Amino acid sequence: MSLARRLVLFALAAAVLPLVGVAFAVLARSEQALASRAAEAQAQAARATAEGIGRDLDAARDELSRAVEAWDPSRLDEAELRAFLYLLTRQVASCSAAATVDAAGRVQVFGSRGDADPLLGPFVENAVKAQRAARWDGAALGVFGGGPPGVALAALREVRTPRGGRWVVAVRLEPALASRRLQEVARDGRAAWLLDGGGLTLAASAGAPALAPGDREAVGGLRRSGRLSGTLEGPAGPVVAGLARLPEVGDWTVLVRLPAAEAFRDLLALRRTVIGTSLAVLAVTLAAALLLARGVTRRLSAVEGAARDFGAGDLGARVPPGGHDELTRVGGAFNAMADELQISRARLERWNVDLQREVEVRTRELREAQARLVEAQKLAAVGQLGAGVAHEINNPLTGILGNAQLLLEQPDLPQAQREGLQAIERMAHRCREITRKLLRFSEQRAAPDLRDLELNRVVEDGLTLVEGQIKQAGLALETTLASPSPVVRADAPQLTQVIFNLMQNARAACLGKPGARIRLTTRQAGRDVELVVEDEGKGIPAEHLPRLFEPFFTTKELWSNVGLGLSEAWRIVNEHGGTIQVQSVPGQGSTFTVRLPAASGRAI
Repeated sequence: MSLARRLVLFALAAAVLPLVGVAFAVLARSEQALASRAAEAQAQAARATAEGIGRDLDAARDELSRAVEAWDPSRLDEAELRAFLYLLTRQVASCSAAATVDAAGRVQVFGSRGDADPLLGPFVENAVKAQRAARWDGAALGVFGGGPPGVALAALREVRTPRGGRWVVAVRLEPALASRRLQEVARDGRAAWLLDGGGLTLAASAGAPALAPGDREAVGGLRRSGRLSGTLEGPAGPVVAGLARLPEVGDWTVLVRLPAAEAFRDLLALRRTVIGTSLAVLAVTLAAALLLARGVTRRLSAVEGAARDFGAGDLGARVPPGGHDELTRVGGAFNAMADELQISRARLERWNVDLQREVEVRTRELREAQARLVEAQKLAAVGQLGAGVAHEINNPLTGILGNAQLLLEQPDLPQAQREGLQAIERMAHRCREITRKLLRFSEQRAAPDLRDLELNRVVEDGLTLVEGQIKQAGLALETTLASPSPVVRADAPQLTQVIFNLMQNARAACLGKPGARIRLTTRQAGRDVELVVEDEGKGIPAEHLPRLFEPFFTTKELWSNVGLGLSEAWRIVNEHGGTIQVQSVPGQGSTFTVRLPAASGRAI
């Protein structure tokens, strides 16, 4: 069977999934409807409870009104007032304390539980506040809730005396007045509370948990939003809550709450049925898909394995041939692509190697050119300064030398003066030699006369100038000349000057170390020729190497040749298109390597 037919069968099996999606959509709509009905049921229970509590409070207020009707408390003494308050606690249902507050704010109170009753203080305090507020017109009644350390319900009645006095009579009602109504609705997992405007619990059904601050905030939010029912997050999980205000009693509220698990019991059963059916459908669909895909996956695994090996770097990975369907053609296309990529990769690797080699060569040439340019700029700047200084010194120096020589011509000159004049003459000659070298260094020279020369012959000529000084200093000289002699294109006198300066520098570095050796080597280095001067002298500190070829810079303890030897050698080598490299270890010696382009012609 072709791959297309297998995919068609798989698509037909997958068409069952939209049916499962429809089932979940129906379930979601059912959940919304059931949640709305459950919330409305809690709101209805809260309204019925609020109406019942309101009727009980009205009855208590009516009893209080009848008890104080046509009563003149101003004619009673203290004992009679206490007796009257005692009678109120017996006449008014669920009354546990009674109090009077006269026009002067004096309080008379009687509590059936005694003066140690913790709720007595808040009750009296609220009665005094009510008397001072003067909110009642003599016919109306008030109801309020007490605050910490406990909670209570209370009813107020204003009494006007024939003499124009204004008294307030208050009775405290037991929570049982409201909790009886709350208990009636607290069944099937429900819990009910009576809350004042601040969310404080005035009464609760039996077994109802204390409301936490988070619960009160959630109820307050539901109340402020204007909704009387909804689903809230409780401490033990989500709950469905309903609210109802008590009629004619400020903003007291009845809260009825039912756990969502109990409210949505039928919904959960429906959800389990839908989920179970959906899982069964999915299991059947998955089994069919596995059976249909089994034959396809074997071939796809072969293609995947070859692709993975190929991606890991195994360019020889191929898909094994076999079959007559579309996967066979895919495997063939992959194998052709792999062959082409293997050839292309080999070609790119060769190009990369060549390119990297060319980049390294060009980078090295660029760095060398930059270094030569920097050194040339340094030498040019120092040369201009040196030329000016040399010209300024040369004229007075000629006068000093001439006058000293004229004085030395006198025959009767004392010996001490003659020795002094001879010293002046020597110093003047030395100064003139220094200025001459400085001028020669700074002058703009013409291009060197380059010719094809045998390097070994130039080395031998240079050694004749310095070999005697090296041996006189007690140093060993070793020469290793390449055979046949390398041929370079150079100016013979200038190249000889380079050899002379390097050998003099090596000799100065080895002074004070008898038996130290100086080696001079010539050799062919690819397309270039190298001249190497090694010494076993004191070496050069690493911090001095960057300035080694600067004019007038020297590391010699005895300052000589004004620090122009190495800078002059660098200039000459640079003009010949070569380089000088230095390697040095303090205390062990230094190696100077002069690298010049090899000549292509014959030496003369």
